Amino acid sequence: MVNRLIGLLLVGFLFCTQEAKANTYTDTEKKGREVLDLLRTGKFLEVEKMVDSMYVSYYRSYVLEKDWNELTGTYGKYVDAKPVNFEISEYYNFIGFKVKFEFLPYIFNISFNPTGKIIYISFMEAHKIYVAPDYCDVSKFLERKITVANGFFEMPGILTMPNDVAKAPLVIILVEAGPTDKDGSYEENKPYKDLAWGLASKGIAVFRYEKRSNNYGIYMAKDKAAYEKFTPREDLIDDLYRIIDSLKYLPDVDPSRMYVLGHGQGGMLAPLVAKERDEIKGIIMMGANAKRTQEMMIDQYKYLSTVTPNKKPEYDEQTINAIRSLKKDLNPLTEHHLMPYNVQATYWIWLNNYPHVDITKKLKKPVLLLHGNRDYQVNLENYEIWKKALAKNKNATLKQYPKLNHLFYPGETASTYSEYYMKSNIPDYVIKDLTTWISSH
Repeated sequence: MVNRLIGLLLVGFLFCTQEAKANTYTDTEKKGREVLDLLRTGKFLEVEKMVDSMYVSYYRSYVLEKDWNELTGTYGKYVDAKPVNFEISEYYNFIGFKVKFEFLPYIFNISFNPTGKIIYISFMEAHKIYVAPDYCDVSKFLERKITVANGFFEMPGILTMPNDVAKAPLVIILVEAGPTDKDGSYEENKPYKDLAWGLASKGIAVFRYEKRSNNYGIYMAKDKAAYEKFTPREDLIDDLYRIIDSLKYLPDVDPSRMYVLGHGQGGMLAPLVAKERDEIKGIIMMGANAKRTQEMMIDQYKYLSTVTPNKKPEYDEQTINAIRSLKKDLNPLTEHHLMPYNVQATYWIWLNNYPHVDITKKLKKPVLLLHGNRDYQVNLENYEIWKKALAKNKNATLKQYPKLNHLFYPGETASTYSEYYMKSNIPDYVIKDLTTWISSH
């Protein structure tokens, strides 16, 4: 009880300071634009005068002039700027602008100390870092770090909380299989961050977190070597339930409007969460397989063998392992190298017995299922199975997107894994569909 009271006092402090932090945005953006205006009008000495004395040697007027002239000489004249990042702490206020030049955009980052003096300036190539899409309005939300513990394991996460919302609906992102981080990162592409920032811009809070295996791989490898039981519950579900238990007490979260957004395997597991947890108002399934996970893998390897034939021997080996893992009498002590991706047999036995389609058919809670038609990992056949299975479930809404892949990124040609590394963002119409659905419930 004491620990819970301490936790509530902590989140209460975070909640009370939220409004004060939000008010800082206007001042920080104004100061950042003032510096940009001075740079584009050639008043570099005026910028130098705004720099804190401890850092002025890094930002002399002649250095700023050289950098600015090099930028405009290469990328053309300054056109305009839009804020794409904002952070605040007791030590600094940080804001990032996407600066549109005549030919290509750049990112201008600047930080001010509590007295308003500049302590950091940088220009970064927009195509080499994550840049928030235009539908994200960084003036509408703030982020705070929250770590949730489940026994020995700790899951560091980020709560993206909209400003000026007394009790916000909350979406918790349940991630894809494999070494997926809290942002769903593929280098500078971060689809889960797109979702968090896009939804928070519309008044919906989002929590994304690091799955257990990302931080505790060495401990999990030890358990694996000892053939300890390992299933999706230990991988994802148990930690998610502890997170639900923790976040529902936050003073700025509406506990009656908590949703789980699952992507890929997370989407396949979301119906079980809705069944077992009364707190969850509804679920969103993005790129979720209707077929067995291993059957989906076999389809995937067959497809990839045609678009990247040089890797066919590798895909054939994985296909054999996937077929083996589907056996009804699979021994839980089967050697790891005989299983897909060397994951314990207990994991596949659990999935073989998980009736995710039947559970979803019987759910009395709202279900939103989204599918990209260019998704080669979870192909269109899965969507058709879902469509048929959920035809009589009045709580289910299904939507497909002709041009989107498994990450819900747009494209025109046949999708491959390498496409995930091409600079992109989730389109605004997906965020709009999510926002509309959540708001309707």
